[in-house]
Amino acid sequence: MAEKSKQDINDLKTVSMFLEEIVPTIDKIGSGFSDRETMSLALLLFFKKNDVLDKLATVRKIINKELSLQLTTQEYDEWLEKDISLWIPPYNKSKDEIINMIEKLHD
Repeated sequence: MAEKSKQDINDLKTVSMFLEEIVPTIDKIGSGFSDRETMSLALLLFFKKNDVLDKLATVRKIINKELSLQLTTQEYDEWLEKDISLWIPPYNKSKDEIINMIEKLHD
């Protein structure tokens, strides 16, 4: 049991470390560039250089593992279906249309 507890603590440390690396940096990038295109490129650079997607996938795996242990299968499935909304990327939009969508968010 102590070994599981140690692993749980290590998992929490990993989640915290990744989030402390990612969230403040995204905030700094978001507020540090006046030009949206440069900001977007800086975000992309940060995501690629620091393996952000892999780290977020690890965070997701750790959190989902713990939730699946704390909730019944039915509760877990219902939570996934009811409380999580998925963003759909604008695959069918041009670069200009996406820029326009971003600008509308800031108006």
